[in-house]
Amino acid sequence: MGTWKRPDHISFPQTWHTFKAKDPTSSRLANYRVQDLPPERVDDAIQHMCTHFLRDEPICRSLGLTDDPVGVREMATVWRKVAQQQCVVACFREESDEIVGLNMLTVVTRDDPADSSKFESAAVRDFVNSTLYMTKQADLFETHQVDCFLSAWGLSVHPAYRGLGIATEILRARIPFCRALGLTLSATVFSHPGSQVPAAKVGFEDAVVERFVDLAAKGYRLSVPVEFNKLMTLKVK
Repeated sequence: MGTWKRPDHISFPQTWHTFKAKDPTSSRLANYRVQDLPPERVDDAIQHMCTHFLRDEPICRSLGLTDDPVGVREMATVWRKVAQQQCVVACFREESDEIVGLNMLTVVTRDDPADSSKFESAAVRDFVNSTLYMTKQADLFETHQVDCFLSAWGLSVHPAYRGLGIATEILRARIPFCRALGLTLSATVFSHPGSQVPAAKVGFEDAVVERFVDLAAKGYRLSVPVEFNKLMTLKVK
């Protein structure tokens, strides 16, 4: 897991972005905020990811991760370690403590290990390996001349809040986050148009694009019902 540490002078937790969107229960506009995940909500965040992300993310779904107890446990452990970096952001609606959405952000450095051999679950290894393949193709550290960049171990919006533009606003929060922490690059593998389109709206650009059928032909055990897997990058000034 990442060796990067959040600087002590960056207050935690804090709000990074606020916006208005529909309240799904009334269709009236409501106020939302994207903030650092509070430490006392880490367990809730992991439960959200295990319930919604593993079921709905195309690669995880194709690998049957929700039916793999070892894989679920290992992904929960990954997310718990990611949260220790204090980079995970959560979206909340005003006057509610329900988690609307999450982005399991992490800062990756040149020195971080990049292998999947530590995982017992074959499904988790396949998920990680396919992501590492996309990242290696981009050669991000050399291409962008950086020593670290902001990435993520999953973006998820609660089903009740989908279709409201929430994912776009969660991704938009990466811009002030990166500026505050002095990061000039964010890069993430997005496996579904539901995240690829919002990312493009925020300013992410395609860096590596692979058809899932081609990834399967290269030996990755993926049977995904969407066409493209994309590594997308966002330059932050």
